[in-house]
Amino acid sequence: MTILNLDSLLTFLHPRFRGRVVIVGIGNRFWGDDGAGPELITRLEEKWKLYESESHARRFFVDAGESPEDWFIRILDLKPEVIIVVDAVDFQAEPGSIAILEPEALPESLCFSTHRLPLKSLLQLWGRDGSKTLVLAIQPENLGFGQGLSPRVKRSIERLVELLPHSDTERLQKLEE
Repeated sequence: MTILNLDSLLTFLHPRFRGRVVIVGIGNRFWGDDGAGPELITRLEEKWKLYESESHARRFFVDAGESPEDWFIRILDLKPEVIIVVDAVDFQAEPGSIAILEPEALPESLCFSTHRLPLKSLLQLWGRDGSKTLVLAIQPENLGFGQGLSPRVKRSIERLVELLPHSDTERLQKLEE
């Protein structure tokens, strides 16, 4: 399995990256840590809406829930250069671990009950239109019904919200800390 460095993700989200980026959260909030993708999208939207003018028409957030394939055409219509899918993925690591995966790193059969189409297939279809695709994978701890996010996955989401810059000013401040 190919795991990329977090810098790969930060490059596409950096304010100076002028390309269109769509960040898609996948998962079901009722199934424990499977809701990590939608939760991160909600948190990033809240943080970045204050800086909308800096990234106007270049960063798009989609909470695709448990049916990302329903968003397929709408996402292509945005003509993104990069599509980043955020999902709970069991990549055999400590709960709450974060990995940046290229589509080739995903097994063909990776398809949880909340997805009708395997994630690898969906990413490959988006990629055929010329978009670079990545998966921001969060290792789940608990996928039980009605249990909410586990503490370790919540901490990982908080860490990602802090790490992902929405402005050059914020990125500079983080480097100085």
